[in-house]
Formats: sequence, C-alpha cells, structure tokens
Amino acid sequence: MTGWTAREAAEHLDPPLTEDEVRALITIFQVPAIGQRTGGRGRPADEYAQDAILHAHAIVIAARHGHLASPYVTPG
Repeated sequence: MTGWTAREAAEHLDPPLTEDEVRALITIFQVPAIGQRTGGRGRPADEYAQDAILHAHAIVIAARHGHLASPYVTPG
C-alpha cells in the first residue's frame, strides 16, 4: 500500500489543496494513519493510504463544483 504524508499529498493532488486543507480532509473523512515517516529531525509525520486521500479529494472537488446531491436539500 502506497502512503503519503499530508505534505506529500498537498504536493501531488490535482486540483491542488494546501497542506492545511489536506489535514482538514484527513480529519473530516477520518482517514486513518497507516504508519509514520521519520525525516531525521523533529516529530515523525503520519502517513496515510494514498487511495483513501485520493477518494476523499475526489469527493471534495466534486462538492466544490456542485456535483454532489445532499439528501437534506430538496430541489426548489
């Protein structure tokens, strides 16, 4: 399974999201960490399944473009 840190996801997603937006996406969609990546200094970065981030990203982008229907909104 391929994993990304939030920073790596922000660098690879298209259309792009900021690192803060990726972190929000991870929180909102409850994407679980699959491990941690150490980079030498500082705290290890959580790593997330690439396919889970891509799926959540697709939902967010569809919503931004108005392509998601809400069960709570009736056509008016």
